Amino acid sequence: MPTSLPRNTFLVLLAALLLAAPVCQAAGTPINQESPKPAVAAPAASATAATPAQVDEDYAETAPAPVADPFYRWNKFWFGFNHLFYSGLMRPFAKGYAFIVPPMVRKGLSNAYQNFIFPIRFVNALLQLNFTKASKEFGRFMINTTLGVGGLMDVAKADPNLQPGNEDFGQTLGFWGLGDGFYIVWPFLGPSSARDSVGLAGDAVANPLFWIFGPWAIHGEDNPWYLSYVVKAGDVFNNLPETLETYDSLTKPAVDPYSAMKDAYIQYRRNAVSQ
Repeated sequence: MPTSLPRNTFLVLLAALLLAAPVCQAAGTPINQESPKPAVAAPAASATAATPAQVDEDYAETAPAPVADPFYRWNKFWFGFNHLFYSGLMRPFAKGYAFIVPPMVRKGLSNAYQNFIFPIRFVNALLQLNFTKASKEFGRFMINTTLGVGGLMDVAKADPNLQPGNEDFGQTLGFWGLGDGFYIVWPFLGPSSARDSVGLAGDAVANPLFWIFGPWAIHGEDNPWYLSYVVKAGDVFNNLPETLETYDSLTKPAVDPYSAMKDAYIQYRRNAVSQ
């Protein structure tokens, strides 16, 4: 028993970083919604990815107030690393994948994953005392799981009152008054803030993958914990072609891509909290 404690502790920390996709999926990072869902200093994880048009519209409304960047050298290094990894190394694979796999199939896989991690959005809507959003999330889950063939089709969005949400724990902390804190860029995960980094842990706990394959799963030493990361990585890669388009729309026209990404991320997250 004592020998398993360090291993479990390590897995808990690793799960908190990798299973909470939504945050890094925010503006400018290659990742899907929810979500969560994921923005990055280069395309990567997130959960709440925005389309280029949405990002441009949100960013144009108001320039974000300055946010502290005390780890500038760290952030700049990992921004460059993520850029090379996603925009350089992974871009050919993303293009090949998009060429081989039809958009309808990729969208179906993304829908199914977002439907699977619905507890993240549902729980955070409750924590924000927004029972209307919580009921909508539950309704979307029931409709898409049944009529949408396990979530492969987003049948619920045909109803204007059941549009997809993107609630996460970082937004919940913001709802209760916690500010951005400082800006931070994580390797592979991308842009974040002190608040949203803490939010990753909350989202990890609400992610069903954490309980199915996480360190506290009932399988004990035989637990295939690595499968949770395989599933999440698969979702990130599935959405990479679209995420790279969003990333390019933000960074290519910019004189300073690092600052453009930072400002876009902070503004995107502030807009998400205000809604």
